Amino acid sequence: MAAKISYCIVMQRSRGCLPPIFPTLPALTLGLTLVLMFAPAAISGTSGWSRFEGGSVRLISTGPLADGRYDTGIEFVLDPGWHTYWEHAGEAGIPPQADWTESGNLGDARLQFPYPERYDDGFSVSNVYRNGIVLPLAVRPERPEHPVQLVVNLTFGNCKEICGPASARRAMTLDPTDAEDRTSYRAIARARADVPMPAQATDPLVSRLFLRKDGKKEKLDLSLAIPAGMDIDDVEIFASAPQDLSLGVPRRTKPEWKQATGDWVLSLGGLPDSVTVLPLRLVLVAGRHAVEQRFEVNRSTGAVTEVHPARPR
Repeated sequence: MAAKISYCIVMQRSRGCLPPIFPTLPALTLGLTLVLMFAPAAISGTSGWSRFEGGSVRLISTGPLADGRYDTGIEFVLDPGWHTYWEHAGEAGIPPQADWTESGNLGDARLQFPYPERYDDGFSVSNVYRNGIVLPLAVRPERPEHPVQLVVNLTFGNCKEICGPASARRAMTLDPTDAEDRTSYRAIARARADVPMPAQATDPLVSRLFLRKDGKKEKLDLSLAIPAGMDIDDVEIFASAPQDLSLGVPRRTKPEWKQATGDWVLSLGGLPDSVTVLPLRLVLVAGRHAVEQRFEVNRSTGAVTEVHPARPR
């Protein structure tokens, strides 16, 4: 699988040296003037950074209101060796959760997740982001003529040798007259390009889902339809469900798995018995192209319904 593009900003803190004596007043005044002249201007399309162990996070915005919404994003910059998680963390980890209920004049908000990469630490397989990531956040104001006071409370997992939860609270004002921030615009556009799109008939597709029992464990066999010129091993699959439900990760079928009937197998062993119909989202990635399919799996009857089936382009 192709490496993810890292959205990283390297910040360097210089160390100044104090002179042996205090400067005279004119020299001090000149120094302060030079600092003000050459200090970097505040960037209107960003909040301040919030530092946590292993990285930093902030809010960014493209600028003014356009088509009734503000295009914003949650930007993570991670230290070398650290990772955070996709919307479904996999067999281990804590997925990001964002709460914006403290915001003012916010009518609606939608958070999107670019496709992740698979990470195997030898004990479990997780869906992760490394180096950095921008999570696009589309914000629609309740009253478009007034600014939005965007407040986002975040909880997420971050991991290196030791994994644990982290949290941050970031805020910024979104004004319909804001100037465009080209740097934030490019970062959000790059992230949006990696958000899975609804699958089309010419994409690699999950063509069959089969629910079966493997002993006491419930498993879902996935069969793929691959376009001409593409190999099945060129495709990576990720699975997600509502965040209060636990799933495994899709694994490529092995010859010794005698009961498997498909190309990939997804374990459903972590689901409570009370969940009769499982809403399932499958993301297929080939190269840097990601598509999604949505299904409803009836665990009582084994019936599988595709929501919005793939259509010809």
